[in-house]
Amino acid sequence: MTPGPVVEARGLSKVYELGLSGRRESLLKILERRLRHPVRGRAEPRRTLVALDDVSFDVQRGEAVGVIGRNGAGKSTLLKILSRITPPSDGYIDLVGSVGSLLEVGTGFHPELTGIENVYLNGAVLGMPPAEVTRRLDEIVAFSEVDNFLDTPVKRYSSGMRVRLAFAVAAHLDPDVLIVDEVLSVGDAGFQRKCMTKMQSVASHEGRTVLYVSHNLVTLENLCERSLLLDRGQLVFDGPTGDAIARYSQLFPAGLRTDVKGVFDLAGADRSGSGLQHLFHRISLRPDGGEPANVVRMGQRLHVDLDVEGFADVPTGSHLVMTIVSSTDQPVIVLTSGMVALEAAGPRRPRETVAVVTGPLPLTPGEYSVHVAVVGVRGRSLDHVREAASFSVEPADVLGTGYRYEATNHGLVAVPWTWEIRPGPDPDGVGAGSAGDPVTAARTPVGPGPVAPAP
Repeated sequence: MTPGPVVEARGLSKVYELGLSGRRESLLKILERRLRHPVRGRAEPRRTLVALDDVSFDVQRGEAVGVIGRNGAGKSTLLKILSRITPPSDGYIDLVGSVGSLLEVGTGFHPELTGIENVYLNGAVLGMPPAEVTRRLDEIVAFSEVDNFLDTPVKRYSSGMRVRLAFAVAAHLDPDVLIVDEVLSVGDAGFQRKCMTKMQSVASHEGRTVLYVSHNLVTLENLCERSLLLDRGQLVFDGPTGDAIARYSQLFPAGLRTDVKGVFDLAGADRSGSGLQHLFHRISLRPDGGEPANVVRMGQRLHVDLDVEGFADVPTGSHLVMTIVSSTDQPVIVLTSGMVALEAAGPRRPRETVAVVTGPLPLTPGEYSVHVAVVGVRGRSLDHVREAASFSVEPADVLGTGYRYEATNHGLVAVPWTWEIRPGPDPDGVGAGSAGDPVTAARTPVGPGPVAPAP
């Protein structure tokens, strides 16, 4: 086994020239341009896009490393360089062994060849002899579940079928480094779970390396202990996945933070919807109804003031939806006027404030975001702002036992509870809790005290 990192990247940069068609100007074209513009005869300077900017990192054998970042952060460019699909503009990479890539649906497949022919083609690209591919063929076919279409040209496959076969080939032909982009989202939920299990096995049991890009932060956290966070082409964090996700959530929200903590301006925020109008203008978070703040203690009530304009004119039957999501983009709390009707405190006006008051928040410590939307009668989004606001939850003694939730390994919510140990059935068949059983005697502390950390 080769010592040292399997992937070594140093100073990787990639610069694209915008508007460049890939063809050089002919001499006739240059002369024609200079005759037409004798003073300004030179071509206009081309605009450039820096997709990657001085990125360096190492990946060891057997590691599963995630790559996260917003759209346009440079994730796919990095994987294409690592897969040797495109060269870097500067810097270098050293890769030990073969690389199996799954970056786009059908990457590396020839559309005119059949499924089984493409399996052997991919094996040849990875440097595997046909006999070795034949030995693994039954496993690949069983995993892909496309055995009835192996003799069909790949160009007739659906996108889901291509992903199934492509992942099966990439995972079972034993590449030293397996690179997977978000293409797995094309497959159905059952196949996605199968792929995640296989990637975990590839890294933890087979000793191979996995690089995984996904916006599904839940799967990323389950698969990868370490993640790289890219922002605008730069590597801004390299460390534990939980910390990377927390840093990633700080790159949002879409709502612009004002000078007042806990107040977010939505007038210029990115949004989706029918374009009816920009209904949302500002959102304010007020823990326990006090001054605006972006930090909430466990068990506090959260007051949300949502400034809207034109909300009185939305079609009858539309619903306001406010969703609190975790740092892994899991919806935790959904508040909708479809469940609890909105009531106006007076005559409707062009500009209004929707005031929301939650019960005591059961959220465990961590980073959370607020999505807001107005959904029409047919489910059409009239205005939708993701990450309109963000806040942190701090630990507190919500159980009243002296225990303070300090970590995020206690689930997403914390609720009070009681428990006790009762006598079990005795040999004569008398059940617990029958007359004369000393139930109260069992109410003594057993095992760790209340301040012991959860496993």
